[in-house]
Amino acid sequence: MNNLSIVIISGLSGAGKSNAAKVLEDLGYNTIDNIPPQVVEKIVELFYSLDTAGSKVAFVIDSRSKDSALAYNTIKMLKEKYSAALLFMDASSDTLVKRYKETRRKHPQGGDLVEAIKRETALMADIKDIADIVFDSDGKNVHELADEIQSYFKDYVSGGLSVLVESFGFKHGVPAEADLMFDVRFLRNPHFADGLRHKTGLDGDVRDYVEADASYGIFMEKLEDMLSMLIPLYAREGKKYLTVAIGCTGGRHRSVAAAERLAGFLKCPVKHRDIEK
Repeated sequence: MNNLSIVIISGLSGAGKSNAAKVLEDLGYNTIDNIPPQVVEKIVELFYSLDTAGSKVAFVIDSRSKDSALAYNTIKMLKEKYSAALLFMDASSDTLVKRYKETRRKHPQGGDLVEAIKRETALMADIKDIADIVFDSDGKNVHELADEIQSYFKDYVSGGLSVLVESFGFKHGVPAEADLMFDVRFLRNPHFADGLRHKTGLDGDVRDYVEADASYGIFMEKLEDMLSMLIPLYAREGKKYLTVAIGCTGGRHRSVAAAERLAGFLKCPVKHRDIEK
């Protein structure tokens, strides 16, 4: 039996599923869109029967299946039986309305656009709850969206666990995709230090200021120890992606400095969501 890598793309219509599918195609996935859920497992078995090492397949499964319960059960089966990873593409109602008006496409749920989006959001809620990654496409153009999706999936080749560290600001909302979240607002804030307010945690003097807090080193060492224990356990259980989010008030100083150190320790990518805000 070959080493089959399975990704499921789901989410709201207009949130970027087609773009995600194209990214995965560029990464070598055989992408299959909008097929009856009843035949999905037969296709998986066919890929397993191929005498090809390292096969990769991505299914797009969403509300177009017309049977949300069947779609949910199919996705859940793929995750539990085949260790598939589920990417859920999300966006706000305002963003979806704007995109549909620009393209003049008909929503799969039909009827009034706003009501169609509400119906689909309710139908897809259970699938969103079991997603490995919830990707919010608000405020992103197609190129930004493709770059960020690729950052999640570029290491998903051998079936190992891909880790991403993300800094953020609580005042801008918590990241929906976070698996683990840590709050560093207990550290002294460079925002109130002379000459540091308009800099970020990427600047050396800000980093030095944060690291000088007596609690910083203790916290980071304990966090690194904990993740060193947890990551192999998550990988053993078949988890494919892990997003570790570190937040401070605005997402520019303390969380950035801490995220940079943690990403260096874990040797993984880092993303600073709110550093420009």
